[in-house]
Amino acid sequence: MLRVLREHASSWMLKGILILVAVTFISWGGYSLIKEKKVTYVAEVNGVTIEWPEYNNAFQNAIRQYREALGPSLTDKMIEELHLKDKILDSLIAKVLILQEAKRLNLSIPDEELREAIESVQAFQVNGRFDRRNYERFLQLNRMTPEEFEQGQRESLLISKAVSLIKLNEGKVSDQEVLDTYLFENERIHLEFLKVTPDSFKGQVNANEIEIKDYYQKHQEEFRIPTFFQIQYLLFRPSDFESKVQVSPDEIKRFYDSRKDAFKTPKQVKVRDILIKAGPQDTPDQLEAKKKKADEILVKAKKTKDFASLAKKHSEAGNASKGGDMGWIQKGMLDEQIESTLFSMKAGGLTGVLAARDGFHIFKIEEVKEEKQKTFEEAKDQILQTLKKEKAKAEASRKADDAFYSLFRSRDLEGYAREKNVPIKTTGLFKEGDDIPDIGKSSLFTSSASSLKLGEISPVVNIPPDFYVLKLVNKKDSRIPLLDEVKEEVTRKVIGMKAEEKARQVAEDLLQQIRTGKTIREAAKEKGFSLEETGFFTRVAGVVPKIGPAGELMGILAPLTEKNPVPKEVIKTKDGYFVVKLSGYEPADQNKFQTVKETLERRLSYQKQEEAFQNWLEQLRSKAKIDINKDLTKG
Repeated sequence: MLRVLREHASSWMLKGILILVAVTFISWGGYSLIKEKKVTYVAEVNGVTIEWPEYNNAFQNAIRQYREALGPSLTDKMIEELHLKDKILDSLIAKVLILQEAKRLNLSIPDEELREAIESVQAFQVNGRFDRRNYERFLQLNRMTPEEFEQGQRESLLISKAVSLIKLNEGKVSDQEVLDTYLFENERIHLEFLKVTPDSFKGQVNANEIEIKDYYQKHQEEFRIPTFFQIQYLLFRPSDFESKVQVSPDEIKRFYDSRKDAFKTPKQVKVRDILIKAGPQDTPDQLEAKKKKADEILVKAKKTKDFASLAKKHSEAGNASKGGDMGWIQKGMLDEQIESTLFSMKAGGLTGVLAARDGFHIFKIEEVKEEKQKTFEEAKDQILQTLKKEKAKAEASRKADDAFYSLFRSRDLEGYAREKNVPIKTTGLFKEGDDIPDIGKSSLFTSSASSLKLGEISPVVNIPPDFYVLKLVNKKDSRIPLLDEVKEEVTRKVIGMKAEEKARQVAEDLLQQIRTGKTIREAAKEKGFSLEETGFFTRVAGVVPKIGPAGELMGILAPLTEKNPVPKEVIKTKDGYFVVKLSGYEPADQNKFQTVKETLERRLSYQKQEEAFQNWLEQLRSKAKIDINKDLTKG
């Protein structure tokens, strides 16, 4: 089997084995006419190097995945805040460490196991069986050698085997641990608080010349002007080749036969909904009252044909004003249990009261569209366009590759553009995060530009849907400006810092007064602050109402009890300082413990296994000799 695979394969990544695995072989850095002897790896782990192409490609793949999930809301600032570059490098180092340890433990992946893993990939199957032609087609589109593909899959499987071995004997959880966790996660607390904002003190502070100069001297990096680049590039658009590529009738038919399921229109139901909101914050009495209200609405719904009017009057969902209209629903859009009910009903049907995470629902089925299989005749035009786009993309990619290899030495983009009639453009000066005309905000374009020296060309850069070959034609290095250039900004920083300190002092003074006997209400009145309340919330809700994300605050809030209601320190968030006091407490309902015990036990067991694995990995890292090339990974 492996021989057959080697004869016909290029690349296709097995997905979902381990997140930290990054098998990457594309996006090589800039090339010079005269090769210099320089360090090209981003890290060396016990003598094994992680090369720049692997690191850069893993980073760009991660960017693409985040962009697919978040769309335009993903900004360069967000990428920086996620510390994505550090995380990618850590995952690649972890990959090397685990593979080295697997070798020490004499773990291996036999050829038969590798073959079965490749054959089990759904993308390579037709009607549940491995299809070699389907396999070959996907591999050709990804342009990797069979040996690279197999090596990547073998490493993925080996890492999975090593990780499973480490986790095998971990994860035991006692009944008391499960109960303690349940009680902590389901009790609810209520806080009173005072908010002290730095902005309210900016009018009370100023910055003198000495302070401005001192701040500038100590924080010069804050004012650094970034590097600017100017790029000349060749552009290869798949759309330019769509009219030139040929697709045969046989290709269209083979495509249809191998993907018939893709041309099915799934069953859909048009639904209206009435929701009575409920959740973990409700007491048993409150839940019972809300369930009773939903039952009463159901009785009314059974007696009327105007379900929409009932929804407008009673529903607490966001679509209430539209009569509870949810539009067309297909499987995978709602809770699995609710879907099983809805998709078993006929048009005009009315469900009973269904409990869900957000409350009690009543659904009405307005219309039903059964699953439909498109015939070949119905699908062939769509397939023709799909295959044209795929072939045009492959042709644009091939032309871009040809350009790169032709320009490897001459680097004469203008001459090549004239000879081959290829579009050529030149950007203005731009920095990381800028919106580049005709390109947009592209981390990949910027990172490719930053890897070049003056006059160098890049390998092919794919910013979907187009392909580019870049040449660096101008560069203005990063510099620290003179104080006079940034004096206004430095002044704002000093004033902000002094206002921040003033706010902190006031908040800590208020906290001390409350800890030594004064009520929080008295302290608020005396200093002119408004006393606010959070309302009841669980300590693991994720957010402290009106204050902010709970993650970093839990260390302060977790120890609070009715006997010890005031923390030892103030809470700091991006919005200011908060002085809080526990003013209410509701214990968890132990009657519900048995219903969630098994699920909670599994979660705690998984957490223990993950903790054991991370500890093991940290031990490997602490013993390893790791050299990180900061010149390539900074920024």
